[in-house]
Amino acid sequence: MSIDTYALLAKNYDLLMKDIPYQRWLDFISVFAGRIRKTGVRIVDAGCGTGTVALGLLQRGFMVTGLDRSAEMLSLARMKADQLNLTLPLLQGDFSDMQLDTDMVISTCDGINHLLACRDVIKFFRRAHACLSPGGCLLFDINTEYLYRRILADNVFAWGIQELDLVWHNQYVAPINYAEIDMYTPLGKGCWSKANFSIIQRCHQVSTLIYYLEQTGFRLEGLWENYGRRRITHTAQRITFVAHKL
Repeated sequence: MSIDTYALLAKNYDLLMKDIPYQRWLDFISVFAGRIRKTGVRIVDAGCGTGTVALGLLQRGFMVTGLDRSAEMLSLARMKADQLNLTLPLLQGDFSDMQLDTDMVISTCDGINHLLACRDVIKFFRRAHACLSPGGCLLFDINTEYLYRRILADNVFAWGIQELDLVWHNQYVAPINYAEIDMYTPLGKGCWSKANFSIIQRCHQVSTLIYYLEQTGFRLEGLWENYGRRRITHTAQRITFVAHKL
């Protein structure tokens, strides 16, 4: 996803993500953060977007810093923090730019799938390991091969949300998923504005990610289906990884 894509997407991002079960995600993350110690747990949200998860964790008493490459996303996160009268430190940069001492690194909303080269995933794991305190936790999720191959595939999707209409043209050429998205917003008097952007993601195999974690100094604690039940079904569309620094 390019910087220009983020600029187009940012102002409608929260609307597009309104069906995400954020409270369940926050409950799940909070459990593992609480196991590190009872108070003062430091969390870096890598790819924090508009700050929904980061702010939710901040409200639960954790010390959170948001990291994202998009200035537009960070601007919205800062605005949301101000509205809640919260102080959320925000840094602009890539996943591999983390230079913070922290107890937990999280990456939600399939951020890992946006890392298209295997070396970038390894670089992120190494950087997270370097930033984490002894026994610190790395928690992230991925979109699964089932989602890309069976749900998105080579399909076209169209839907409307309030005053926003979208058409999603998908193509999956393993291991890369290409999505061309047309976004229509009303200007009034029957006129509409159209924006077009692309999202490119890589389908990372679970076994490969586990191997990378082990090679970069982590111990996998477990896999969960979308921040919920422990058992992973063959139709899982999102898998959550939890690993600890050795």
